[in-house]
Amino acid sequence: MDFSLLLPDEICQTLGERTRERRLMLNISVEELAQRTGISAQTVSSFERTGKCTLSNFVRILESLNATPDLQTVLASQTNSIEDMRAKSAVQARQRAYRKSKSPS
Repeated sequence: MDFSLLLPDEICQTLGERTRERRLMLNISVEELAQRTGISAQTVSSFERTGKCTLSNFVRILESLNATPDLQTVLASQTNSIEDMRAKSAVQARQRAYRKSKSPS
């Protein structure tokens, strides 16, 4: 699924659904996951349905499902080639050009 084609709420809901699928694949109950994470079963269940919870709770859930390695690439800078590195460097080094002010006539 391409997240770039989804609305933010759709992305959240998809992450909640994936969490539920992973939990079931690992044969873990909502109550057991809640106990492992230290959050309520109601919060876990709500997250799986809606995809909405705090970032801290989301990371706790991922940690309990052994899914934190999946976060490794989130917001990581990606450099694919030397040309990409040069282009990135050029953008960072650019400065704003100043115009000479016109002298009053």
